[in-house]
Amino acid sequence: MHRKLFTFLSVAVCLALALSPATSNVARAAERQSSGGVQFEQTIPINLVFVGYEHDQVEADEVLSTLPETYAPVVRYPQFYGLPGRDLGLRYNFEYRPTYANRKFEDDFFGYLASVGVPNPPTVFQQGYNDQDNNVLDITGDVLFIDGPSAERWLLDSAHRLGINPQRSYTIFFINWHSRPDFQFHVYTKTDEPDPDTGYNFGVLRGSRKMIAWGGTFGRVWFYDLSAGPEAWTGNWNVDDADVDGDGAADYRMPPVWEYTDGGYRAPDQLAGDLGLVTRFVAINLLFTTSPLYDPLVTAPGKDGQKVVHLEMFEADPAANGLDWINEHHILDKLQSFEPYNNWHSALEDNHPIDDGALRSLNIFLGLLPENDCWNDFGFTFAQLFCYFDANYSTYVPEYGEKDYVVSTFSFNQNEEQEATGGGLLGFADDNWVDGTQSYVFAFNGPVTRGLGFGFSDTLVHEVGHHIGMSHPHDGYDSELRLDYGPGGLTYFAWSGDESCTVMHYLALSGSFGQFDMDNMYRWETAGYVNWSLSIREQLAGHPHAGSVRQLLRQAERLERSAKRSFDRWDYGRAAAQARQAYELAQYAADLLGYAPMLDVSALRAAATHADVPHQGDPIRFPND
Repeated sequence: MHRKLFTFLSVAVCLALALSPATSNVARAAERQSSGGVQFEQTIPINLVFVGYEHDQVEADEVLSTLPETYAPVVRYPQFYGLPGRDLGLRYNFEYRPTYANRKFEDDFFGYLASVGVPNPPTVFQQGYNDQDNNVLDITGDVLFIDGPSAERWLLDSAHRLGINPQRSYTIFFINWHSRPDFQFHVYTKTDEPDPDTGYNFGVLRGSRKMIAWGGTFGRVWFYDLSAGPEAWTGNWNVDDADVDGDGAADYRMPPVWEYTDGGYRAPDQLAGDLGLVTRFVAINLLFTTSPLYDPLVTAPGKDGQKVVHLEMFEADPAANGLDWINEHHILDKLQSFEPYNNWHSALEDNHPIDDGALRSLNIFLGLLPENDCWNDFGFTFAQLFCYFDANYSTYVPEYGEKDYVVSTFSFNQNEEQEATGGGLLGFADDNWVDGTQSYVFAFNGPVTRGLGFGFSDTLVHEVGHHIGMSHPHDGYDSELRLDYGPGGLTYFAWSGDESCTVMHYLALSGSFGQFDMDNMYRWETAGYVNWSLSIREQLAGHPHAGSVRQLLRQAERLERSAKRSFDRWDYGRAAAQARQAYELAQYAADLLGYAPMLDVSALRAAATHADVPHQGDPIRFPND
């Protein structure tokens, strides 16, 4: 997604940043945005646990000096159009609790890592580090491959030994094994979820998936180990080149812990500031209390309605069948598990072969057919798929129930020529090119992509995740700085957010939504549904026949209060379910009265200029490593 450029005036210690500066089916969704109401405010304890770091190596106050006091999530995409988006009704106040692990805890943890690690030769990126001109040491001997979720589970289960309640707080464990005489070079792995369509196991087969961080599998814990690696994902194996992604800008990244030394990649007194940057710009902004990409409530079904994921497949390659590389039940299961308070439904239709209109639009989009079409209204051929399928929506997607919300997805089983021009694009969740409301999901696959290990299913779960609100764990929003950013330049280190349990990362190691995803979605929807219910009740209060639905409205009000209590107890899933029930009861009362409540649309519309609005997809990262 779009990265707004900003400048660190002091990168290592404190931050002072300068901000850089509808149609058919889509229009109906946009009309459901709401604003205003009750604000849910919660104090969020964040434990910073230093394991293997001494006070004189990392001073906790230096880490804390970079951190925010509050976070108020926003709907990110409308911001690119200069629009505020719906007020989400949420505010978090942070309470930081730094802790240095005691010797017994450290002995037990590092002993555990040594006992479960499997010796392997150094990874290709560790060997690449050895080949650098400026590295301060070489990776020698065997390297331990340690299962990341198992290390996370040990830390979660042992948090109580440090006086931490991991159920009602978030915890970052900063790990430094290198400070001890029993140190062994190591990386973390995740190998239990091969691609559901191809069977390809990225965690086993790819050197780029050997990591230094992990979390969110079992609870509200994330660890970050600079004594692991070096690794590919954050580029910290490269200590020679300032620009590692080739975009012409220096990329700020955190080197291995032994590089924080005189004559190393970074001065030792910068370590605390760097851990502060990771805490703020990765753990807090991207994992623990993130902002949605799109407004989740736009996708809310009406009372008794379903959430439908409609899967439309287009066969552009006569040599293969796209249906062999998509698992409808897998997609439905992941979405239903993520939002259990919604009744999800799926449908899969195959266009075999692809029809002329869809094929022409695909080839225009890919640049294979240089012709004018509806994209000219937007100025970019990237708009071609959106505008074509929006204009021809009913040709491909059947009518569903009036109360249903339909996530319309269009997948293309491409031939090799089409793949070659796609640049490794797997998919994208488009907006409506008007005001930043989500529109349709597009996915791409073919023989080359499958050869690299990717099918359609996890891509579609990822893109539908965007459509219903989820951001990547490597791009997001800083609330106090009002800054949208991603993993490039001075925040290149944001790639480390991908090293967490979520289908929204680019690692292809997790096919499910993790703990951080669930917490954030459930908080957004709790506040949203409670405010919708409250708005309906207030509108019905003056209705001449309000007495006939009084019991329904009282029950809705009780459920609102129950949702708030569950929210305060950090039982966010229950809170979201209760808030949804409150809204449904209030809506039922309105239906009985024949009243259509106004849920306060953000009626502003941006000018039809798109030069500064990001429109890009999700590519394959490290396709060959």
